[in-house]
Amino acid sequence: MTNKVKRQRFSKNEWLEAGLKMLAAQGVDKLTIGSLSRTVGVAKTSFYWHFKDRQDLLDHMLEYWVSAFNTVLTDKPELIALAPRQRLQAITDTVIGQELVKYELAIRAWGSHDKSAQVVFDSMHCRRMAVIKQAFAGAGFDELEQENRAQVFNCYLNWGNVMQGDALAYKQIINDLIPLLLRN
Repeated sequence: MTNKVKRQRFSKNEWLEAGLKMLAAQGVDKLTIGSLSRTVGVAKTSFYWHFKDRQDLLDHMLEYWVSAFNTVLTDKPELIALAPRQRLQAITDTVIGQELVKYELAIRAWGSHDKSAQVVFDSMHCRRMAVIKQAFAGAGFDELEQENRAQVFNCYLNWGNVMQGDALAYKQIINDLIPLLLRN
């Protein structure tokens, strides 16, 4: 059953958020202007007020994902001033508190068959890893250990909620993981 049109206009960010939700729920192939418009119950004319076509929406969704879900972490200079344990905790709190990974799997899946999405995903992954590796560098680990520990931390931070299924247990495991990863 489709939704009736509730209102004529949706803000650009509302379209982008709705697009990301649909991407996560159904995949990029099911994300069409018509299906998105029906899902949110807003006329297609509102869509065309903000985007010229589906590809324009997809391009803007990637930009929105980078700015709303990634740069809040990667462009945060106050993280550098924190001690390694506090830095990892601040990263954890930011990622969990702001739900920064809620579209991670969907963007990654999209990138598996779309080169432009893969380039954006890889770029953000490298930026996030650099921020995390800095914490392990500050703890005195050599480059190989920084990489290995950052990979473990980032992996659980990004996929742990999916593996765990319980938000409290997910956060507790990350909190327990931080001192383990900082041990020599």
